[in-house]
Amino acid sequence: MNYEKVKTIILTILIVLSAILTWNIWTFQPNYETMEIEKNVNEVAIGSKQEIRNIVKPHQVIFHTGAKQYGTNDNAELDKIMNLIGKWKYYDVRKWGDSRSVLLKSLSEGQYTELIFPDRVPVELYKKILNFEDQDLPKFEFDRMMINAKAGEGQEGTIYFYSTKSHESYVSNVSLAAISEFSEAFLQKANLYNPYFVHELDNKKSIYLPIYRTEMKRYTYYRNPIEPEQLKDALFRDPSFVQKSFVTEGEEFTDEASKMTVNHNTSMIIYVNPFRESEAVVGTENIIQKSIEHINGHSGWTDPFRFVYKDDFNQQVIFRMYSDEGYPIFNEIGLSEIIQEWGQTEIKHYVRPSFNLELPINPEMQMVTMPSGEEIVSKIKDKTDLNLELLDDISLGYYMVKEGRDSSVISLEPGWFYQYDGIWFEFPLVEEERVYNGLE
Repeated sequence: MNYEKVKTIILTILIVLSAILTWNIWTFQPNYETMEIEKNVNEVAIGSKQEIRNIVKPHQVIFHTGAKQYGTNDNAELDKIMNLIGKWKYYDVRKWGDSRSVLLKSLSEGQYTELIFPDRVPVELYKKILNFEDQDLPKFEFDRMMINAKAGEGQEGTIYFYSTKSHESYVSNVSLAAISEFSEAFLQKANLYNPYFVHELDNKKSIYLPIYRTEMKRYTYYRNPIEPEQLKDALFRDPSFVQKSFVTEGEEFTDEASKMTVNHNTSMIIYVNPFRESEAVVGTENIIQKSIEHINGHSGWTDPFRFVYKDDFNQQVIFRMYSDEGYPIFNEIGLSEIIQEWGQTEIKHYVRPSFNLELPINPEMQMVTMPSGEEIVSKIKDKTDLNLELLDDISLGYYMVKEGRDSSVISLEPGWFYQYDGIWFEFPLVEEERVYNGLE
């Protein structure tokens, strides 16, 4: 074999090896582990987790029987109703084309039940509670559900979903057997509940108030502080980088972008995660669900909170404490509320009380007899500084009182409250207008 043949063979081998190596480089896929950029969240539990049905629920039921109305806001009764109607199959959901007055006239010809929610609920969210059979459910919101006891032309039950804000109505059908079951369980026993009267506000919204005076309990609780370190672990991206400092009002926890303030004077916790300009706010349908899931993420339901308000434009949701009997609890600085405000994907503002309520101190509670609804309506109309067109609602409830600046005691005082231009205020009552019974 001469020298030229040897060179040719070596060159051929090199070309083949080069081709093989090139192919391997092109087709090589490294077996890297999947890397995700995610928030480092430790398992934290400051309270409990809750299902949507326990947070987004009606706060009043009214049974319309001819010219009379009966109702309740009792937790146990409302839960029984929701458990029953949650088993029904809802189908043929469509928009109701007639006006509110036509709807109410149609309903008033028979008996019907009205479930009243604190604020508008997207039907997309309530698909998790009510059994809708329609695959392509129209998008709408409602704050009232009307269950018609009268069968339709096709011998079907009819349920209306109505919004007091948009004045739009949607209708769905259920089986006649479902309506019969509901009437037997609740509507036929309506007179066992408290009698109410309907009061139409200047904005045409109808509200229902008790005809007679109402007895309510006075509560006193010890407040149990939430451990700030637990919330720090839940809220910050990487708790190991969080710096803690003591300030005049309490404690501050900060990292390079966020801050959590624990104010011992107000008993509030405020977490701020600055809004990124690149995070345009898009979509509002799941803001309530997103907020519930966020709080569930650190088992943050420390007391019986309920959804009461949403602001789609500002991406804000508010949950409020309710008493055992089902009355809302108010406080002027928000001690009874959890407030969340969202960017596109992350919480940017989170405010909540820094405590939970333990068992009542006074097992034998003092009873207080509150003025009737008619008495309060009369007094509100007499207030010359109110523009009645801005009056949104009137309700019995409780005012949360912190007994002293550093006290570990919280009291719940019965009262009448009115919502004026979107803000709740306590109606001032002189002591003579409250009748105290039982223990002091």
